[in-house]
Amino acid sequence: MLPNIQQLHLNSLNLPQPPHFLFHPNLRVLRMSRCGMHEVPGSTFLPLPGLEVIDLSNNHLETLPPTVLRSLKFLRVLILTNNRISNLDQLAWILSPGVVLEQLDLSGNPIAIATSMTVFPPVRQLFLSDTRMESVNETVIMFKKLPGKCEKDVCRHIPIHNLNISLITTIDFSSNRELEIDSGALDIFSNATFVDLSNTRLPIGFEEWLERKSRVKSLNISHCQMPLHEDTWTACSQFLHSLDISGIGAKRLRFSRFCPIRTVFARDNLLSTVYIDAVSIESMHFERNMFSDFPIPPPGVELTELHTLSLSHNLMTSLPPHALQSYPNLQHFDLSNNQLSEIDPQAFPSIGLGLISLDLSSNQLSSLPHPILPSLLLLDLSSNTISHLDPHFFTGLPMLQQLRIASNPTLFSRCPNRESPCWSDHLDELTSLVDLDISNSGLEFSLHLRHLRTLKSLMLRGNEIRIIDAKSLPENLRTLDLGENRVQFTSNFSKLEHLRDLRVDQNPLRCDCSLYDIVPHLLNQSQVSDPLLYYCFSGSWQYPLLPYLASVKPCINTTRNFYSILITTFIIAFAIVAALIGGFLVYRKYAERANFVYKRISLVESPVRL
Repeated sequence: MLPNIQQLHLNSLNLPQPPHFLFHPNLRVLRMSRCGMHEVPGSTFLPLPGLEVIDLSNNHLETLPPTVLRSLKFLRVLILTNNRISNLDQLAWILSPGVVLEQLDLSGNPIAIATSMTVFPPVRQLFLSDTRMESVNETVIMFKKLPGKCEKDVCRHIPIHNLNISLITTIDFSSNRELEIDSGALDIFSNATFVDLSNTRLPIGFEEWLERKSRVKSLNISHCQMPLHEDTWTACSQFLHSLDISGIGAKRLRFSRFCPIRTVFARDNLLSTVYIDAVSIESMHFERNMFSDFPIPPPGVELTELHTLSLSHNLMTSLPPHALQSYPNLQHFDLSNNQLSEIDPQAFPSIGLGLISLDLSSNQLSSLPHPILPSLLLLDLSSNTISHLDPHFFTGLPMLQQLRIASNPTLFSRCPNRESPCWSDHLDELTSLVDLDISNSGLEFSLHLRHLRTLKSLMLRGNEIRIIDAKSLPENLRTLDLGENRVQFTSNFSKLEHLRDLRVDQNPLRCDCSLYDIVPHLLNQSQVSDPLLYYCFSGSWQYPLLPYLASVKPCINTTRNFYSILITTFIIAFAIVAALIGGFLVYRKYAERANFVYKRISLVESPVRL
């Protein structure tokens, strides 16, 4: 290895054993995941004394040699997830003196044997997710019985005091679905700041422990089985910043003003009302609940710190006036997959709102107001029933970079042809647009988009386009998807010098010279050899496209040739006529001289008869 290498990843290789390493003191991170490894020799890491992170996850390890880690004075993270470790007594955990692990991850191992002799190394973050845990109380951790292994209680439990509880700041017992957590165990882990108990069974009094005894900052109890008073969640603690209560069956949610919560995940519940007075909150995720009305804070409360609000997959039918007035600094707003059919023109403030992304996809919107959102970068209107957009709709979106308006079948119903006025004529106002998706929208003609100089990606899949001329497309375009249209002819694609990804699958292309310009792009497609996706027609016969591409020739412009022949013929005829006229004039001028015959004068007089 090169002497300056600090990280080495040998993932997904066939390595029954680790390779023999040469001395390399600078290597800090070693990952050998998914290598089919069955054992690790005790001397494996001796040539690598500087290791801080070792990842041996997703192998077939059943144990580790007692001294394999002893030489690693800087070791901080050991990841052994998803191996075959079942007997914790076989792990001696002999570390270098003074070493305290930051993280030990044994998740996904089928642990079945542990005794009072089982000792964990000193560690701050302990992960035991999906390890067949059965119960936890104030004295022991019990694992489930495994047929063929010791089934007595004495050989499948770990005394709590063997875990070095005073060091632990992060505890993860998640995904042990039959794990019963006793209220006494909660007191043992009160000092932990990051706790994940998702997919477990919590005791009565859990909310009281959270409010009065815990110092937890991040708590995940999603999909837990737990009793809720009147199906309402109200618990909070003075240190709690992040809370995930997804899937616990809550119908109501309430946070008081003094709750320091910043992030809430409450997905997959039955929530229909929330009362949030916690002004410190920054992010709320209420996906897949039962909201029929847009949640608004109590009168006089503004959630000035809130920047993310997700209400997708609910039952809301409208967005009322001044809906966002209580969220003045909202940046990311998701209302997708509701039943919205109306958005009040005054739902968005006229000034001041700094939205960056707005997702209204998969609703029932047929029209939209034109909000003023000067900071908006992403707008998703796909999968609605939009039939028309106001001519001034794009005026208030000067910074928009991504516009997704796919799967609106009637989007071009008022634009019967290319010459008629259409909402798409105003796309030139989006001077920062980078990505445009108008797939599956009933488009029958090629749009004039040459003016969108910043556009890099254009999706037109699933429309009714028959002819595409690259002269109408932006010159900086890099990705163009024309799949599942009715394209027969393409032209001038050689002018798109920056085009890297062109898709024309499932189009009735003609087997002629019009394909010549797109041959380089088609040969780069991994599926071009599939005759069900790429084909062309000659007459009424369908042929696989790939064999034809090898012999296609550039088109000869017969019109241009005709004119060149005509011009050449005219020049030659003109030359001939000029030559004839010139010859005639010369003849007229010199004709008389041409008729004179020179005769010699006789020097001797001929005799005369007298």
